Amino acid sequence: MFKFFRNIRQSLLMKDKITKYYKYAFGEIVLVVIGILIALSINNWNEARKNRIEQLILINNIIEDLRLDSIHINKSLSEVGNQKRLVDDLISKSLDNEKKLNYQLIGLLRFSSDFRPISQRNHSVSVSNLDDEFIRELLQGYFIEEDKVLDIFLEYVDIIHNKIRPYLSETGMHNLESLYKYKDNESLHVPLHPEILEEQLKNIKFQQLLYERRLKTDSFENLLGSFQLQNEMLINELKQFIE
Repeated sequence: MFKFFRNIRQSLLMKDKITKYYKYAFGEIVLVVIGILIALSINNWNEARKNRIEQLILINNIIEDLRLDSIHINKSLSEVGNQKRLVDDLISKSLDNEKKLNYQLIGLLRFSSDFRPISQRNHSVSVSNLDDEFIRELLQGYFIEEDKVLDIFLEYVDIIHNKIRPYLSETGMHNLESLYKYKDNESLHVPLHPEILEEQLKNIKFQQLLYERRLKTDSFENLLGSFQLQNEMLINELKQFIE
């Protein structure tokens, strides 16, 4: 091809057709420029297509992690709800000595639920590089709400691990026999001494701990419930985007 063009140029010069030569040369330059622009356009289109595919894969992965987070959140909500009901029963017992307690559940007093969503940990950096501004801001806003839940979760865990548990140990409330005596019969497993628990319910210090435990548990449950709704809405938004 290049040899063909070179022959034409040489033929025009030999015939002293300078004007035609310049016109031809200009036309050749235009063709070269057009060829380069077409090549660049194709390359840009391929890059954009490749980037689009990568981002769709990323969003699909985020959706899968959000679904796993949803399962985890629902489990935590169930656990926290049971814990709050126990604390309510204990507070009621401290106010009304006639109230009956379910001793099989009193062990929940020393247990905390968990909050370890994986979506932000796995994708926060990738999300900041998303091209679609709406989806990027939607995900970043969701991560901000997740941080708010994490803040109250840490307060909730602190009251249980650093105040409730030490108090139970100090008052001898942990039932060592329950670790071995009823090993083959979980229905008889009572991890706290009921008689010590009921006696401590009269103690102002213990009542104040229950009060704080109730407030933190309730706050965590409320934020977690709202976050679960946001999780569901975000999954729907992302599914619509990729469809």
